[in-house]
Amino acid sequence: MSAIPPTRADLERSLATLGGRRLVMHCHHYNVFLQRTIEEGLKDRAPQLLTAAGMEAGRLLLAGLEAEAPAGSPGEVILRAAELLRAHGFGRADVAGLGERGGAASMERSHYAIGWTSRWGTRRTPCCFFVAGFLAGAVAVAGRIAPERVTGRELACLAAGAERCSFAVEVW
Repeated sequence: MSAIPPTRADLERSLATLGGRRLVMHCHHYNVFLQRTIEEGLKDRAPQLLTAAGMEAGRLLLAGLEAEAPAGSPGEVILRAAELLRAHGFGRADVAGLGERGGAASMERSHYAIGWTSRWGTRRTPCCFFVAGFLAGAVAVAGRIAPERVTGRELACLAAGAERCSFAVEVW
């Protein structure tokens, strides 16, 4: 598996970068409160925006890492994406069913699902939009596919009562 290069810290400017991109890190409390605010404000349009944000974050971060230190194969790009999610506290993704043409992935304990249930309990719909988008971004980079041709969605969610979070990534 292709290792993730270390995060670069610029202590004078209080910046952390990875793959040429600035990093901002928040805990699950902040992230789920922000997500809830967006969902309440945008209603039915919120999932699309939140998934698109995850797609852009994943795609830009992975593309930057690929430019600095190529993973070597599309499969290794997908594994790198899973390692990024794990290393940054979003959860351990099982990406064995995910490849450069899409597929399936899952998580036992997603950052968003755990954060949501710890604060508000079970919800009616899945909530791991960022992860769905991030995985779609990984497929776009791995397959060198235009992002508008890749979609990610969560099929089942721990926060909605499922045993694990399950994701589908499709390439059009």
